Amino acid sequence: MTKLLTLLFLLSIISCNEDKSVSTTETGKVHSNTANTFDTSARLIDLNGCYEMNLNRDTASMKLNIADTTVNGQLVYDWSEKDGNVGTITGVLKDSLIYADYTFESEGLTSVREVIFKLTDTLLQQAVGDLTEKDNKIIYKDKTKLDFNTMPPFIKVPCPAGN
Repeated sequence: MTKLLTLLFLLSIISCNEDKSVSTTETGKVHSNTANTFDTSARLIDLNGCYEMNLNRDTASMKLNIADTTVNGQLVYDWSEKDGNVGTITGVLKDSLIYADYTFESEGLTSVREVIFKLTDTLLQQAVGDLTEKDNKIIYKDKTKLDFNTMPPFIKVPCPAGN
């Protein structure tokens, strides 16, 4: 009887000390029965911040704030021989694209224009395409025919002090 109790006692100690953690080499698992929800090999990129685009003497600057899928910011176009535009963007981030309304002042008038940017690493490629007016807003006629390679990209830059 004593041997049986000793054996049961030793078995209970051994079973309590078993390593029940999941090996980190198990593919796709963080802990038992839970799938990994992020790609640990992916590089995290902070999209918030300031961006600039230069095209000869024309420039544009943008400051973005992205929270979850909501996008807000300021956008300024400074055209060398035309009136510039100063305004705000509000929109959403979906499938590596920012879809936003650009509300801006130009020549004393407030206008709204649809803008779309494709995210590529630390670059923002602005969409170019045929435009039309609908409900007092300039929009792209056909979003399936947008060109993201016509304009120079907006490149992430350090934000100026105080911004």
